[in-house]
Amino acid sequence: MLDQATIKISTPEWTRIVRLGTEQHRQELSAELRNARQRISELEHKYSMSFSRLQKVGLPDDAGLEAHEDYVEWSSLNGYATELIRKQA
Repeated sequence: MLDQATIKISTPEWTRIVRLGTEQHRQELSAELRNARQRISELEHKYSMSFSRLQKVGLPDDAGLEAHEDYVEWSSLNGYATELIRKQA
């Protein structure tokens, strides 16, 4: 339940609070996107290819558990980065 102090916030104060919260949220999204892109870059370097290329050629038949885990993480990171970009638009 809202208390009386919350209800009495003026429109300019409320606008400022929302603006500050929005800016904070955008900064957090940007930081998350940088982190996702950094990890994607590490995986691209590790496997010497992009994720789209890896999807085309597939994992080798003898790929171990680490490669499979990297593939799942990489796929997830690509989807997450796309979602973060969408949220920033």
